[in-house]
Amino acid sequence: MSNRPKLAIVAGTLALCSLTSPPLSSAVAAGLLDAYQAARQHDPAFTAARYERDAGQYAVDIGRAGLLPTVSITGSYAKNTGERESTVVNVTQSLDYYDKQAAIILRQPLFNYDSYVRYQQGGVQTAYSDAVFDRKEAEFASKVSTAYFDVLLALERLALTDAEIAAYGAQRELAQRRMRGGEGTLTDIAEAESRLQFAEAGRAEALDRVAVTTRVLQGITGKPMRDLWALRPDFMPTGIQPADLEAWSALAQENSPEIRARRKLVELASLEVERNRAGHLPQLDFVARAVRAENETISTLNQKSSITTVGVQLNVPLYAGGRVDALTGQAVANRGRAQAELEVAINEALVDVERQFLAVQTGISRVAAYQKAVDASLVAVKGNKRGMAAGIRTNTDVLDAERQMFVAKRDLAQARYEFLVSTLQLKAVAGVLSEKDIAEIEALLVPRS
Repeated sequence: MSNRPKLAIVAGTLALCSLTSPPLSSAVAAGLLDAYQAARQHDPAFTAARYERDAGQYAVDIGRAGLLPTVSITGSYAKNTGERESTVVNVTQSLDYYDKQAAIILRQPLFNYDSYVRYQQGGVQTAYSDAVFDRKEAEFASKVSTAYFDVLLALERLALTDAEIAAYGAQRELAQRRMRGGEGTLTDIAEAESRLQFAEAGRAEALDRVAVTTRVLQGITGKPMRDLWALRPDFMPTGIQPADLEAWSALAQENSPEIRARRKLVELASLEVERNRAGHLPQLDFVARAVRAENETISTLNQKSSITTVGVQLNVPLYAGGRVDALTGQAVANRGRAQAELEVAINEALVDVERQFLAVQTGISRVAAYQKAVDASLVAVKGNKRGMAAGIRTNTDVLDAERQMFVAKRDLAQARYEFLVSTLQLKAVAGVLSEKDIAEIEALLVPRS
C-alpha cells in the first residue's frame, strides 16, 4: 500500500477521534517537541514536581536563619489589685495599680553547633530536591514521548488493518469471479470471507486503541493533538553513543538522579548524627536588651525605669535524661539504612541501564530482521499471486502470504517505536536525557502532508 492512501486513512482516523474531543479550533498540529512543551505547562504530575522542587529551595534560607540574629519586641499591660494592712496600727492601704512594661531584645548566636549543622543540612536538602526533580523530569519526558509514540503506533496499526481489509476484500472478489468462471470454489470464497471478518474485528480493536492512546496523550498535554508527525518510513536504527555498556554504567553512577538523590540522603543522615551530638555542646549567644517599665513591682510604685543590658549568655547542657545519646544512636542507625539504600539504588540503576542498553541493541537487530521479513513477504505475496494465476498456487496460499506480510509490517512498526522508547529510557536511567534528545528524536519524524 502506498504512503498517500495510508496518510489519508490516518487523517480520517484522527478526524473520527476528534468527534469526542473539544472543537478543532483548540487543537494543534503537533510534533513531538510541541507535545512535550504543552505537557510541561499542563501535566499535573509535572506541575507537582516543580512545586516540590521550589519548596526544597527554601531549605538553605531556613537553615541560615538559625545563624542570623533575631530581634523581638515584648510588652505587657496589667492591672494589679490588692491591699496592705499594717501590723502596728489599724490601717489598710489599697494596692491597686497598673503595671506597664516594654522591651526590645536582640540575640545573635556566637556558637551554636546545632544551628550550624542545620544550615549545612539545608544545602543538602536543596541539592536533594534538585536530584528528585531531575529524576521526575526525565521520567516525564519519557512518559510524554511514549504516549506520543503509542498514538503513532496505533495509527499505523489501523492503517495496516485497513490495508488488510482491502486486500482480503480484493481476494474475496477474485474468488467470486473465479467461481463464476468455473475455476474457483466455495471454499476459496469462504476462506477469503473468514480472513476479511477477522480483519474487520481487528479494525474495531485498532480504532479503540487509537481513541485510548489519543485520550492519554491529550490528558498529558491538556489539549487535543491532531496531525501528529509520522516516523520516517525509511527509518532504520544504526546504534547509540556511547556504544558499550561500561560507558553507560559509568554515566549512570555519575549522573543518575536516583543515585544522586540517595547520596544526598546519606549526607543528610550523616549531618543528622552530628546535629544530635551537638546536644552535648554548649551554646553561646550575644544578647542585647532594652527595657522600659512603669510600676514594675510594689516597691517601685509610681516609678519609671529604663534599663539597657548588653552581654553574652552561655548555656551548658549537663544531663537531659539520656535523650541526646538516644537520638544520636537513632541517627546512626538511620545513616546505616541510608547507606544500604544507596547501594540498592546503585545496583538497581545499573540493572536498568543494562536492561535498556540490551533493549536498544536488540532493537537494532529486531528492526533489521523485521524489515527483511517485510521485504521477503512482499516478494512472497507477488509470487503467490503469479503462481495462483498460473494454477500452481491456491487462494489459501495467497491469503497466508498476505497475512504473513501484514504481521511482519505490524511487528516492524512496533519494533521501531520500541527502539525509540528504549533509547529515551536508557538516557533517562543514565541521567543524561534532555530536551535536546527529544529534538533529536523529532528529527526522525516528518509532518503529515
